[in-house]
Formats: sequence, structure tokens, C-alpha cells
Amino acid sequence: MVFLLSLLLQTTILPFLKIGGVMPDLLLIFLIFLALFRGSSKGGIAGFFVGLLEDLLVGRCLGSRALSGFLTCYVAGVFEGKVYKENPLVPFSFAFLGSVFYQLVFFVVQGFAGVSFFSFWPFVRYAVLQGLLNGVIGVLLFYPFSNLIQKERRSSQFFRLYAEVFRR
Repeated sequence: MVFLLSLLLQTTILPFLKIGGVMPDLLLIFLIFLALFRGSSKGGIAGFFVGLLEDLLVGRCLGSRALSGFLTCYVAGVFEGKVYKENPLVPFSFAFLGSVFYQLVFFVVQGFAGVSFFSFWPFVRYAVLQGLLNGVIGVLLFYPFSNLIQKERRSSQFFRLYAEVFRR
């Protein structure tokens, strides 16, 4: 549900809210946070499939967003359980660094595919500005997302316990 709403906002409203020609990436923010809570395997898989969906909808180079999403979320997921998530620097840092890493992989893949020419300073400007935007938005969205994940965990634990009781 969160990802569908993010995709809807990403493709309809956010293109009109660009700052310096750069649009925040809600899908990437939520994918990074999902990886932080669910680990590298689930994060990487989610990053791949959401990236593939984005490639199919708006991409010129099929697989570039899928690979970028997979690698970014896999790396973010490695830190599951290793960072103190209640620290406000965590959502900012992961959204910022994850966004810059995503853009680096994306531009390199696009460059190797011959779709776009990699130019260092425009890349740095774009990646850092998007990283800052995603970092600020990430701080605002992290705690509601965290609460949603915690509620989902509690409900799934309840249903597992319920199934275990009635299986006997």
C-alpha cells in the first residue's frame, strides 16, 4: 500500500515539486527503510522488483533501475539490527547515502548501455541534491513508516501464534 501510494505520488504530483530540477524519490526512501527493517535479502528483492516496475513504466534502459534498486537496498539491508534506528541521523544518513549510491549505479549502468553520457559534476550536483531532499523527507517519513512496520510485525506474530494454537 505504501509503495503504491508512493508510486502514484512519484508519477503525478512530485514532478511539479522539483527543486533545482531534482525530484525527491519516495519509492527509494521507502525501499531503503524497508531494507533497514527487513534485511538485505528482502530489501534487495523489493528494490529489484520496484526498480523493474519503474523501468517498465518510465525507463529507457531496462534493468538500470532494477539493478540500482537491488544493490542499494541490499547494502542498506546489511545494516539491519546494526544501527540504532531511533537516532534521527539514521534516516537522514541512509536516505542521503542510499540516494547517492543509487544514482551512481544508475548513471554507470546507463553510461555502459550507451543511453546517457556520464558527466561528473552534473552527476554530483544531481545526486547530492536528491540525496539531501530524500534525507530531509526521510526524517519526516521514517517514524510513521517505523510504526507501520512494528504494527505489521505484531499482527503477523499474533496470527502465527493463533495458527500454532489451533494447529494442535
